[in-house]
Amino acid sequence: MTAATERRSFDSRRVFRLHAMFRREVGRGAGLVRAVAAGDRAHALVVAERVRLVDNAVYRHNCAEDAVLWPKLVSDKPSEADIMVDVMHRQHRALDAMSLGVQAAILAWEDEPGEDRREMLADALDRIGDALGEHICATELFLVPLLERFLCAGDWRDVIRRGIADCDPETSAALAGLIRLA
Repeated sequence: MTAATERRSFDSRRVFRLHAMFRREVGRGAGLVRAVAAGDRAHALVVAERVRLVDNAVYRHNCAEDAVLWPKLVSDKPSEADIMVDVMHRQHRALDAMSLGVQAAILAWEDEPGEDRREMLADALDRIGDALGEHICATELFLVPLLERFLCAGDWRDVIRRGIADCDPETSAALAGLIRLA
């Protein structure tokens, strides 16, 4: 395979599929939490684990983009990428901070699955869902076309590998199942 062919083989459909899963699962999170009756610890623990799985997957994916995709895109020096890569980094930092709030709210809700803590978690999920939706839109509108022009299929594989590198087989299988639904 020539370098030009490998470059053209970047398949943005994989990006869109992963993003569709993130949108769907993060978007469902607050509703799943709100559907748990106050005091139902067993159900709260199951839902909390699902929310944690997705939140951690978004975090790992964003870290992988920061480590793998954005440096390669900027290193190729397309001028239009510079400002958008800066925006991506800032959005990732904001999402990281929100994720810390989600993780803290999960722990509090697991400890005491009452109505107040349930709403605190659901509200945190609503906020991170809105921010993630904006981030994904910006990525798809402005960065995916540049990724298609300047990066290759192997770069996306590197993002996926890095994103699941520290996952146990059960977590990797659960995430693969969620992506298949997208």
